[in-house]
Amino acid sequence: MLAAEFATLPAPMQDALRRFFDANEVWLAKVLEGGRRSGELTFRGPAKQRARIVLGTLEGAMLVARTYDDGRRFMSAAKQVLADLSAEAVAEAATV
Repeated sequence: MLAAEFATLPAPMQDALRRFFDANEVWLAKVLEGGRRSGELTFRGPAKQRARIVLGTLEGAMLVARTYDDGRRFMSAAKQVLADLSAEAVAEAATV
């Protein structure tokens, strides 16, 4: 939620928020790459770029869900993001 008000935050908080997102991005990229190596996940492009897409999508979904006071909106987006990464779902779709 702090990201939505980033411009109003003091510089030390802005720096901390950037470090928070950087750490999450690095962690998620490692998880995604590990999932791709194991065959559990599939996606195009570098894991770091996919991590940015996932993180940005979920952050945006959280803001929109909050606007509507509807957590189901977030859960729906999160489930779709995860389904899009699922190697099983991609393989299944290819056989249809």
